Amino acid sequence: MPAVADGDKNWGLIDARGDFLFTDEFENRPSAVVNGYFFVEEGDGYSVYKAEKSPRPVGDLTGLKDCGFFNDGVMAVVHPGEHITFVDDKGNVKFTLDDVDGVSVEAAANMFVNGRCAFRTSDDKWGAVDAQGNVVIEPKYEDMMTFVSDEALVKDINSGKWVIIDRNGNEIAEINRDISASGFFIDGYTCVEIEDDDDSRYAMVDTKGELTMLPRSVREVYVWNDRYVVFANSDYKAGVMTFDGEIKVRAKYDGIELLANGKFLAGRDGKVMYVNVNGDTERLRDNTNSAIGYPYTLSKIFDFGFELITRDNDDDEYEMCDYSGETHGDDMERYKGHVYLNTVYSDYYDYDAVTRNLLSLFDANGLSAYPFGSLMSRYVDSSRSTEWYRGDLSLSVNLSTDFRYFYVSSLTLGSDNNIVYDSTPYASYYTWSFNPESRVDSFTLALKFYSGKYREDLPERLADALSSKYGVSFGGDNSVTGNGYDTVTLKISRSGWGGAPASRNVEIVDSAAVDSCVVVDVTWAADSAMSM
Repeated sequence: MPAVADGDKNWGLIDARGDFLFTDEFENRPSAVVNGYFFVEEGDGYSVYKAEKSPRPVGDLTGLKDCGFFNDGVMAVVHPGEHITFVDDKGNVKFTLDDVDGVSVEAAANMFVNGRCAFRTSDDKWGAVDAQGNVVIEPKYEDMMTFVSDEALVKDINSGKWVIIDRNGNEIAEINRDISASGFFIDGYTCVEIEDDDDSRYAMVDTKGELTMLPRSVREVYVWNDRYVVFANSDYKAGVMTFDGEIKVRAKYDGIELLANGKFLAGRDGKVMYVNVNGDTERLRDNTNSAIGYPYTLSKIFDFGFELITRDNDDDEYEMCDYSGETHGDDMERYKGHVYLNTVYSDYYDYDAVTRNLLSLFDANGLSAYPFGSLMSRYVDSSRSTEWYRGDLSLSVNLSTDFRYFYVSSLTLGSDNNIVYDSTPYASYYTWSFNPESRVDSFTLALKFYSGKYREDLPERLADALSSKYGVSFGGDNSVTGNGYDTVTLKISRSGWGGAPASRNVEIVDSAAVDSCVVVDVTWAADSAMSM
């Protein structure tokens, strides 16, 4: 694990015995070492090294945009502007996740677990590959699957059903309940939050799909094994209970960690102790922590040698300890023991995904769910906005869309009439009423692109997409420069969308430098077919 030796400034690596492999080597903190390899941020990207007394670079794995952990013989890496590739211990490419059935792969789990690595396509569907790059689970699920054991709970996008699948995608069981999130199995169980009688509550699910409801007083579940659940109550104090709701450790602790050996490590008011289900406690030195984040979960994936670390109260230094409290190895100034189950992202710019996401906002009438001809009340009812003012011809409404490349930062609907009017001769704030004569006349849609996710030729590509699908086109020599977010603002009127020939404006606005705004004319095709 990464650590800084006593008296050093830079990071090194310390082993399970508390001995440093090397010291004072890297300015930035390295990753944890998994199966002998780690990565660290250097210069313009990440570099991969083999963990030796003199860290050895691996192949040409430098300047990487993203990087995962080495497991099951492969590691996910992302070179600038490229798809996600998986390399062996020499840095040689074993396979590339470019596309599946013609749809680009834009993300993958940062590590193989139990011979499987989940991936996400640009149409937001998750599947999984084996260590040879074969697609073994078709991308049709809503969330990432992690096979800590041989099962995972996922939602099938096509059917809308929650199912338990095995490592090859075979369906084992179906759960006919409204579940809020997918999950992985530990010791034969996973934990879910479900809707029950207009209220949410937690339940444990076994591999057959059978549910055991936890008490409504459980506000959060942190970790579990095959007998006990570490939970939080309404005050977010941690305790331990059995699956049938019997409290074994009262919820009075600031936090409880389930260790790899099955013990519970608890903290309260700055004090740290072991607690057991018999009510006994064993006080430990202050500032004692698990040497590994999420130790019980990761112990199902790796056989870690680390046990505890503690801080020496006299010298303000860290040291490695075993479960009995005996110290080992060298003192440390800093230490970080985490192996994150996370996601790596492709750096390939998927123009098709960007335009597809844009088109998903529209239908043949204009903006999807906001057709031009409908009453303004439709939009008022659909929004969370409650502040209406006399004379207003516009209304901001929520449009919850968030894609990898951009999100809709604002949506303003324009009306052909005042949205509200005075309902009594003696108008006051409480006597304003919605004007049923008001209809949507136009809308302004702002697409805010994440830093680095904008391309200067996007306006032309977006124009081509609108033209091909809806018969609407715009063009011009457009460019956006500047730092931070880049915003493309579309101003579209009813007459321009499938109506009479008209010219409207599309503003390409750099939010970091508004003075560089470029305005281009928009010409709407008059009699084009408006097919989906």
